[in-house]
Amino acid sequence: MLDALRGLLDRRVLAVLVAIVVVGAIVAVQVGKGNAGYGGQGGTHVAQWLTVHYASMDNNLDEYGEWQADLNSLEQVGSTPDSVHVALYDGEGLNNTVVQYVKQGGVDEFPPSVVDPTWGDELDLGSVDTLYEFIVWAAEEYPAEKICLVLNNHGGGWMGICWDDNPGTYLKPSDVASALKKVEITLGRKVDVILTYACLMASMEVIYELRDSASYLIASETYSWGSETHGEDYLIGNYPFDKIWGPVKDDPSMAPVDFARHIVDAFQFFGPYSMGGTYIQRDYSSDTVSLIDLSKVQDLALAVDRMGSELKDSLTGLGKVLGQRQLIDRVIGVQSEPASMCTQAFSGEPDWVGKGVFVQYDLLDLVAQLEKCRAHPLCEQATLDAVKAAATAAILAERHGTDASLGQHVDAHGLSIWLPYRSTEYRPSYDTRGFAMDTSWDEFLRSIIWT
Repeated sequence: MLDALRGLLDRRVLAVLVAIVVVGAIVAVQVGKGNAGYGGQGGTHVAQWLTVHYASMDNNLDEYGEWQADLNSLEQVGSTPDSVHVALYDGEGLNNTVVQYVKQGGVDEFPPSVVDPTWGDELDLGSVDTLYEFIVWAAEEYPAEKICLVLNNHGGGWMGICWDDNPGTYLKPSDVASALKKVEITLGRKVDVILTYACLMASMEVIYELRDSASYLIASETYSWGSETHGEDYLIGNYPFDKIWGPVKDDPSMAPVDFARHIVDAFQFFGPYSMGGTYIQRDYSSDTVSLIDLSKVQDLALAVDRMGSELKDSLTGLGKVLGQRQLIDRVIGVQSEPASMCTQAFSGEPDWVGKGVFVQYDLLDLVAQLEKCRAHPLCEQATLDAVKAAATAAILAERHGTDASLGQHVDAHGLSIWLPYRSTEYRPSYDTRGFAMDTSWDEFLRSIIWT
């Protein structure tokens, strides 16, 4: 009787042990299924770096083969157990959205349904939900200590990024912030580095929206130059992916701030070139790149708010005529004048009569020009000093050209701000942006007597 009972107990213990092993195996497979199933290394390994490429090419950029050239550059590095690259690519036209796992020398492609079973073959990359879901899926499928997000598309400063011609949407800076806030809530952590491979995104308005969304932002004050595909040849733009991520592959322990500084160092200039078409006929260079510490943006916004308030006051009441003329003729100036006599501008276009208009101006160069108004100051020196100190703290690194004859931006310092001074250039939608709603800058802009 005792022997029989002992045998029964032994079989029950064995059954329990077998059940534990089976359950453990199932859990392990579930935890590592993405790494094993979608090109990854398998198991439960946590990488050092995950780079999420959001390649929104459903627009004219696809005609130049921009992502194909960037992908070729990235394939020279590929993914490793400690540096993983996954992309969501949407090309021009319909039904061509794919998920890509980048390997050295190749790419594994998967349908969007691996991310969300309800996703078809054509996604809206101008959607908050698409951006949010893809980042979360990537982070859960390929767990990593640090995350870099690359937004690769057209950029319009405070107006937005990631234009998707099908269905005709885009992401406002606040939309990007909303998606990343949802990512933080879901994952319990922020994205470490955002690289905006797009025009005009190093602006006060953009960084204000993103101030709580990530640790660091890399962006350009002026036009970015994207990569191009010419048959079997590739012209790589401002950001050579092999040079950027090669050192991360070799040293994946690289800290986020060091990686962000490295991106600034790897940035390559392009130009001079003529924009042609509707743009002002002049030489341009794509020659500005900045690294912003987003944790310092709030202090900078407070300083710029005070400056905007004082500028508004200087343009009204007694002395307003002198103040207006000083601002427009002396501080803003004309870009054809020597650099010392005007504020560095970006994004030039002609107005309705064909006269050149610029609406993005370098923030620190604007302060430098304001400091020259000694006979009739438009701002208190203490206010300008506060803006300089806060901007210096926020701009961790920047590079710009030094040859004006090549269309380079010799007085760029890393961060621009919107400053239209003609009524035809002011856009009421600016009033809906967070920076305008929370500061006096829009009130200052509306106090200018436009010419």
